[in-house]
Amino acid sequence: MMEPLNYRISRQVYEIFDLYTELHGARVSLFGPGGELLYPDAQSRPNCTYCSLLRETMGLDAYCRESDQQMMQEALRKRSMVTYTCHAGMREAVAPLFVDNGLVGFVMIGQFRSEAADSVSPYAARWKKEQSDQRLQKAFSQSTVIPDEKIDTLLAMLRQMIELMISSQLICHEDYDLIQSAIERMREHPELQLSLTEAARISGRSASAVSRLFKKLTGRSFKQYQIQFRLQQAAHQLASAPARPVAEIARSVGFEDQFYFSRLFRRHMGRSPSEYRNHNTGA
Repeated sequence: MMEPLNYRISRQVYEIFDLYTELHGARVSLFGPGGELLYPDAQSRPNCTYCSLLRETMGLDAYCRESDQQMMQEALRKRSMVTYTCHAGMREAVAPLFVDNGLVGFVMIGQFRSEAADSVSPYAARWKKEQSDQRLQKAFSQSTVIPDEKIDTLLAMLRQMIELMISSQLICHEDYDLIQSAIERMREHPELQLSLTEAARISGRSASAVSRLFKKLTGRSFKQYQIQFRLQQAAHQLASAPARPVAEIARSVGFEDQFYFSRLFRRHMGRSPSEYRNHNTGA
């Protein structure tokens, strides 16, 4: 069993989410692995007027939270972003955040309407009956509307942002710094196999400590992590440089024997290098 992990989330993550919200008018929220809201708070960026009326005046806050939790669990089950229209007629999406297979939390985007959606709030009639005014429908009509053809682009951009945040260590394990120097060496020179002894020297720790940290932080041994990293580098080159020979790509990530590289690649990636290239380039 892996040790429990703590994660560090850079302030830049919140700044990026703020800019994204300002640009598109779609509220981005960050939740912890247990579904607890981490960002934003009600003071810095409150819910939109429509959602506030539903949650506070109509008493639907618990129902909204329960619905959010259910969609988080669905996204976790699928290990991917899930998009949907909530009970109040608003478009939303939620994606799980993983760092080296460890669940960090969830990112949710919502509180906007699809251009093709019904222009009347599902709660308009109930609100008018209970409150005797049109405030809810007015707030619904004034909420952010995003054309359907742009919603997929909006969500794809969010996926890319999340991947970049994680790859840039804006979201990472608190102990990541202890092995960062060894990982940076792998990234700078994937063609050179890094020994555990050398990784320990670079990290300023014993070989056993480095071995334990890799297992704790990545779920893989030092050797497994290095092999997987080099194969991922090869996979990126196979997809981005379709004319480059497989043997040359293998050497660039430290495999002199092309046949051994191909067997290892198939074992880890489920396809041979050529099959992987064809699948990802449409060749």
